[in-house]
Amino acid sequence: MIVMLTQCFPSQVGGIESLMSNLALGLSKKNQVIVLADSYNSIQDEKYDKKIEKNFSVRRTGGLKFFRRRNKIKELKSLILAGDITCVIGDSWKSFELCIDLLNKNQIPSICLTHGNDLLRKNNKNKIVNILNKCRAIISNSDYTLSLVKELGVVTTSLKKIYPGASSFEDIKIKEIQSIKGYPIIFTLARLEKRKGHIHVLKCIDKLRNEYNDLKYIIAGNGPELKNLKQLVAKYELNKHVIFLGNVDDSEKKFIFSISDLMVMPTVDEKENYSIEGFGISYIESALHGIPAIASNVGGTKEAVLHDKTGIIIDKIDQLEEALRDLLSNKDKRLNFGKEAKKRALNEFMWDKITNEYMSLIKSF
Repeated sequence: MIVMLTQCFPSQVGGIESLMSNLALGLSKKNQVIVLADSYNSIQDEKYDKKIEKNFSVRRTGGLKFFRRRNKIKELKSLILAGDITCVIGDSWKSFELCIDLLNKNQIPSICLTHGNDLLRKNNKNKIVNILNKCRAIISNSDYTLSLVKELGVVTTSLKKIYPGASSFEDIKIKEIQSIKGYPIIFTLARLEKRKGHIHVLKCIDKLRNEYNDLKYIIAGNGPELKNLKQLVAKYELNKHVIFLGNVDDSEKKFIFSISDLMVMPTVDEKENYSIEGFGISYIESALHGIPAIASNVGGTKEAVLHDKTGIIIDKIDQLEEALRDLLSNKDKRLNFGKEAKKRALNEFMWDKITNEYMSLIKSF
């Protein structure tokens, strides 16, 4: 039995949520998997749990954070007493804070995932290092994130990079969004945070709209930057060119992928505000649909987008306008990048391959 401890899980939306749910699905093909997850929206959580109940079991704990964390550990203790646990996988060091000593006492191997942002809190450095050093293995989502782990001074013997996998969307029924019409169509699919670089794309749209009269920029996602972005759209009078969709489900994502020409997410370095892009799975999801990307040379994004092969990596944010012009004006180049992006996504980022990498590590314990 494999147990997964996670604060980030559907029905919540996000990169870690997607990683943990797809990993649970992959591992459950050959293993019994029990996920101990937080509950935030009981109605939506129940809908998700019912959808996957034939694959793996989800046990939720809700309420105030203090009690939620401790109730989750009580659930873990009952599993330790009741069954043979092969290993415990945690979405971050925070999920092991109250239980790593318990797991080691019972000689249960632990795998801790690291993503980037979770490693930046300087005031928690000693705590983070102490917990990570007690884990049997650490998996980082990129070479960049792995370097952050090493910089902290972690000496756990098993330090490994495994990229997140990408969902194929093959079995997802497409849902058309009537409001999106135009050409070319570019998009950013991400939580609306400063580090994602939406504001810089909007500034470029302001400069490009006279050359591309029907240019559309789709902003899919929600987050703290929504108000600022809407104010900027109003200031530049970009309502004709910018579409805010909020959070989108997989059916809507599939439609966005089917009509778009370019994915743009020029992330910026917000480490001082404890925010960095450790990898960027949305680049790979786009690649899987033959869509090239423009990214910046910040964090782990240059591992998700290969410069001049699957898209363009800019070294400075003021290169964004030039990169956009380059790909919007050169359809053949854009299509070639998209073809290479899809080939790489299919070869390197499908969940069967990613799950096998996890299973190889688990079998080595």
